[in-house]
Amino acid sequence: MPKIKMPRSSPALDMTPMVDLAFLLVTFFMLTAQFRPEEVVAVDTPSSMSQSAIPTENLMTIVVDSTGRVFWDFTDKKVRTAVVKEMMNRYHQPPLTEEQVARFTNLTVIGIPVQQLPAYLDLPNATARKEVDLKSRGIPMDSTNNQLQDWIRVTQLIFSSDAEGKNPLVALKGDGNVNYETMNKVIKIFQGPTIKINRFKMITDLEESRM
Repeated sequence: MPKIKMPRSSPALDMTPMVDLAFLLVTFFMLTAQFRPEEVVAVDTPSSMSQSAIPTENLMTIVVDSTGRVFWDFTDKKVRTAVVKEMMNRYHQPPLTEEQVARFTNLTVIGIPVQQLPAYLDLPNATARKEVDLKSRGIPMDSTNNQLQDWIRVTQLIFSSDAEGKNPLVALKGDGNVNYETMNKVIKIFQGPTIKINRFKMITDLEESRM
């Protein structure tokens, strides 16, 4: 009796659900991803052999570029909002509008005098603000107008009021070509009697190991 040959058929695979899933994942990451904002100031950090990670939460960063200009930054938006309001009040400036405060909160480093903040925040776009940043001399830290000290101290006070008396983490990001006297001046402000920052992180580039 002859054998019955069963017809051969290749298995069918419906790719529609997989394609739908792929597009859903792409859409999810596009909507939830936070793009890194363009850096306001370029800093060529020195290299080191340290591999200590620097936290990104509750971090206050003081940036010093190659020309000695100083900038302030803080990662927490709630603290940023409270700090800028207090700084405007401390320097007897008119209160910022809600739009100005929101714009400040979403910026990164700030390197201009407090008195220029309203006009700076009213600029139409990032390109216009970048032009101002290039011409700015940074946050004043003279003996008669030490605004950097106030930015740091106000940040400490506002952060500690919500963090059971703790101080924020502090990082110093200095250009490798900056004048030593400028860095020393910033560190002395850290160690001043009202601030008392004796431990802080230095942001550097990891040096490649030499064979």
